[in-house]
Amino acid sequence: MPVRPPIHRPVGRRDKRERDRDADRNRDPAVRALYKSARWQRARQMFLARHPLCAECQRQGRVSAANTVDHIIPHRGDTERFWDPDGWQPLCASCHSRKTASEDGGFGNARRQP
Repeated sequence: MPVRPPIHRPVGRRDKRERDRDADRNRDPAVRALYKSARWQRARQMFLARHPLCAECQRQGRVSAANTVDHIIPHRGDTERFWDPDGWQPLCASCHSRKTASEDGGFGNARRQP
């Protein structure tokens, strides 16, 4: 059986799973509990079943499956805004990452004030 050669990673480089785990650990515990709850998992699943296509891709004339429920206006821990389905939109992972990075200051962007 052939042996797969080791993957070279530059010093300090971590894979996506490690980066996601660190981001989750740094998240506010109250907000983390909201996203981990069975209630959110059910609400998310039902919302994506009703809205299967990415809203941002549709605005740009593309068709892409949605896999993320995005809070249009960031809730920043506000439970009322968190649970309001009128403030949700379906996004694909790419569009959600782009939107979140532009709002939260990722990729060198300045953080937007609410």
